[in-house]
Amino acid sequence: MPIYQCLVPAGSLDTDRRAELAEAITTVHTSVTGAPRGFVHVVFSEYEPSEFFTAGRPNTLSVINGAIRAGRDCAARAELLARLSEAWTAITGQHPRSVVIGLNELDSTSVMEAGLIMPAPGEEAAWVERHKEELGQVLSST
Repeated sequence: MPIYQCLVPAGSLDTDRRAELAEAITTVHTSVTGAPRGFVHVVFSEYEPSEFFTAGRPNTLSVINGAIRAGRDCAARAELLARLSEAWTAITGQHPRSVVIGLNELDSTSVMEAGLIMPAPGEEAAWVERHKEELGQVLSST
């Protein structure tokens, strides 16, 4: 947790570009929120251009839907959105009007990873320390 789902037109991103975006999304999220890098998940899904519509007309937007733990203030969420947009457009060359980004907040007590209920924002370090063995190397990485 968080999980960033990136919906993109089919064939628009090669493997290297996806890896670059996943790294940028991870870096933005961790630098804004302080969450460990191992918490951040990024998944890409493609759609055929004939399957996406805006105002009843075909469109080729990219959509980033981030599910994050609730508890970040408005300024942090705004910074997260702005920096995600900047990173996405810098890497893909897409115009900002062609990218839709949304954040959905989930109470940390409603999220489980590695069989453990997630900590509240700001409590990650103590939580990771308590659960190092269960989390393994990837999830406990900072």
